[in-house]
Amino acid sequence: MTDLPLTNRQWLAKLVAGIVPGIMFSFGCMAIVGLLCGITGEPRTASAQFLMWLAVLVWLGVMGSCFLFRSGLRAWGVLGGAAMLVWGLFEILAKVTTA
Repeated sequence: MTDLPLTNRQWLAKLVAGIVPGIMFSFGCMAIVGLLCGITGEPRTASAQFLMWLAVLVWLGVMGSCFLFRSGLRAWGVLGGAAMLVWGLFEILAKVTTA
């Protein structure tokens, strides 16, 4: 495998990949934690505030690391795949916990 230098030639594609699938990934993480902890969603509770800030922190981590991908296509693939994986896991957990 050849070592390719990291470049920012495709910075716009990487940025949009961090925004669109990145926010879906962070919302999916928030949904899974909320489902597993049994949080009702009342916005004035401490647990709901924790979930809101958790989504922000995860998204900031994604936005900070989206420029480390070798290309915009790879950023879209990895972040989009991670978002689909998280939401698929949420669907499975939602069916298991309600059954």
